[in-house]
Amino acid sequence: MKPACPKLALGRGSRRILPLDLRLWAFLPFLLLALGQVFPQAGARYAYSDGTLQELRPTEEGFRLRYLRQGKVFREDRLKKTPEGLYLLGVGLPEGYFAFEPPLLLYPERLDLGTAWGGSARFRGQRVALSARVEGLEGVRVKAGAFNAFRVRVAYTTEKGGTDLKELFLVPGLGVVAYRAGETWVELLRLP
Repeated sequence: MKPACPKLALGRGSRRILPLDLRLWAFLPFLLLALGQVFPQAGARYAYSDGTLQELRPTEEGFRLRYLRQGKVFREDRLKKTPEGLYLLGVGLPEGYFAFEPPLLLYPERLDLGTAWGGSARFRGQRVALSARVEGLEGVRVKAGAFNAFRVRVAYTTEKGGTDLKELFLVPGLGVVAYRAGETWVELLRLP
């Protein structure tokens, strides 16, 4: 979203320069995004339009991100925050817990336009890879509100030929406010 800026009356021969305080104010949302952490606050609960509720809980090893539908947990990601970023240690599913060997970097500590990252690991008996890139900073409107978000393209692939492509809209310090997977659009319904 572009901040609104009042039009200034300009006389003949004058230059189009905004007062310093207006230029700083216009830049502030982008500065805050650049300084913000990727990782949301522990204890937060996120309700999404696909019926999923996510809960972020602190643990001794880091965090657990629980995914619930109709009050039942169907997935639990084990996460660890390091100075380099947020790592996925493993995933708990109804059939058991499966670790990533080594853990996968989900997000680097800081995001900037053009930032790219990736990695590969063993998961459930096969090699999986993650590749991601920040492709833009843009305004996105969802039921929870309007945000300036990093648009991140993420590809998960497996050695057996599986592929999962997503476009995430990520707000530092808050988390994913929306994502697109194919033709499906999922958005955050309310703030934690």
